[in-house]
Amino acid sequence: MAYNLNQQVWEALNRARQILVIFPKENEGDGATAALALAEILKKMNKQADVVCADFIAPHKWLFLPSIKNIKSQLSPLQKFVIKVDLKKNKLASLSYDVKDNNLYIYISPKEGVINRSDVHTASSDFKFDLVVTVDAPDLASLGRIYENNTELFSKTPIINIDHNPANEHFGKINLVDISASSAAEVLFEFLNQIAPEQITAEVATLLLAGMIIKTKNFRAANVSSRTLSNAGKLVDLGAKREEIVQHLYRQRSLAALKLWGEALVNLKNDSKTGLIWLSLKRDDFRRANATESDLPEIIDELLANSPEAKTIVLLYETAEGSVAGLVATEKHLDAKTLVQPFAPIGNRLRVKINIVGKDLAAAEQAVIETIKNRLPACR
Repeated sequence: MAYNLNQQVWEALNRARQILVIFPKENEGDGATAALALAEILKKMNKQADVVCADFIAPHKWLFLPSIKNIKSQLSPLQKFVIKVDLKKNKLASLSYDVKDNNLYIYISPKEGVINRSDVHTASSDFKFDLVVTVDAPDLASLGRIYENNTELFSKTPIINIDHNPANEHFGKINLVDISASSAAEVLFEFLNQIAPEQITAEVATLLLAGMIIKTKNFRAANVSSRTLSNAGKLVDLGAKREEIVQHLYRQRSLAALKLWGEALVNLKNDSKTGLIWLSLKRDDFRRANATESDLPEIIDELLANSPEAKTIVLLYETAEGSVAGLVATEKHLDAKTLVQPFAPIGNRLRVKINIVGKDLAAAEQAVIETIKNRLPACR
């Protein structure tokens, strides 16, 4: 009898031994929490699982989440290069090595006679991982340098793709994609609740509920349905710590974040005809607020939650390195990646990050806003 989709995913997880769970850097917390929840399940199944996100740095307000510090910002070595020497004729006397001018020299001395080239063979071991699970990733490119530097791993290793994004490219061998769900965390919860409900501990439930709350902005987003609210209630019944989640995410704003929010509001501009809101922050604004770039997503979240007329929000800022970057967020009927496509956006259709090369903040603002205004009619 053929397996249904959930059974296919569960069977693939059961067969695997070493699993890479990966999510995009430009995520809103949904990818991180769902990835950690899955890793907890895999640990209970006696699987080895690494949770990885390129250059990941956890925002301070996420540090209460179970196992958040287990997320790695880069991959450990994927393969070993093997040198095999036939010692049947000549036993080993000594082995040593040296590194000179970025070259490795390995010295093998036999007890007698010589070791010939025909006695030496080389090979590469299999990849460390025998399964990859992507979470909240619309495409492989959104995984950033982890994908760019390891394309062979992703082309030769089976992939389970867990997402809710309508723009998902279904790049996995198995695609657990539900565009009617509020978040990847909700997709993962419904899968677990159907196939292995006994695996949902209080810790797993807390991680999944946190992902749903982050992605829906505490259930204030337009994509919240009765189904989402019902699933959230089930997670609370399973032990999810809703009050703790809300307390850390929404009731403990740092003074630095509040000051930066004030600086941002001073520079806020809008176009009422298109629902476009944009603002710019200089390095001096960060210094006055004693804030960092990790405080920026909170500004976007506040504008989305408290500005019902806002359809597209653009936040441009000077980075610590002196360049200009930006965050762009849209409503679900628009496509952020299309709106700012000339600036090589990284992220998904609802939220992306861009880098503007060779322009100061004022010139970057003009270029980005003009581009968005010109593209808005075609994106509707």
